[in-house]
Amino acid sequence: MTQSLFSLANKVALITGSTRGIGLATTRLMAQAGAKVVISSRKAEACEKVRDQLVAEGLQATAIPCHIGSAEDRQRMVEETLKAHGRIDVLVLNAAINPVFAPLHETADDTWQKVMDTNLTGSLHLAKLVLPQMAANGGGSVVMVSSIASQLAVANSGVYAISKAAVNHLARQLAVEWGDKNIRVNVVSPGTTRTDMIRVLVSDQQLLDAAIAQTALKRLGEAEDVAATILFLASAAARHITGQVVVVDGGQTLGLG
Repeated sequence: MTQSLFSLANKVALITGSTRGIGLATTRLMAQAGAKVVISSRKAEACEKVRDQLVAEGLQATAIPCHIGSAEDRQRMVEETLKAHGRIDVLVLNAAINPVFAPLHETADDTWQKVMDTNLTGSLHLAKLVLPQMAANGGGSVVMVSSIASQLAVANSGVYAISKAAVNHLARQLAVEWGDKNIRVNVVSPGTTRTDMIRVLVSDQQLLDAAIAQTALKRLGEAEDVAATILFLASAAARHITGQVVVVDGGQTLGLG
């Protein structure tokens, strides 16, 4: 019974930004839990490489490249997923960008728009494409990936943090609007996690030590730590959880904010 609660057998899971970091770890874990995973990121070659690796391990995977900021790409990805699998049971909105490290007054308007288009608007419009068919098939789960920056004012990360704060409330709003269709919408909010996004931090021992010292568990998060929470929220084990922001930060925010 316990094992079946976390199973995604016979489920179709579409994961954006799934060729590296948290997205890749989530894709692998969901495939191991029995899901038919759809691998998506901007570059076809990267998607196909991950697909081939998973298929070689006996897992079920399809590669459909997509730039989440492109309306045409989003539409094509959903159409191809439905053509291949007939349904989408789990949607993980992980793709995001953080191209600037600067205060808001130095953030160019086009940079602001690019971040919002990808991190917020792209996620909303992809959800709008997926949710009606998810409802028609009896329900499902949406998990959005945010950041603890969404809950704190972080120097030089204003546009990214604001986009993620908006993602948190987007999830709450969709949870209210689609709950009666048996669709749950939740957020995972990682702390400092060892991915490409923090490669500058991990290359500087002083910065790395400071980040580790901030956490109660005295280590950085790993992509698999976040992926395990995403799997939980997507599974029947979380069947009565919706509209929530689950922080996965090793206690990093306990003494902050």
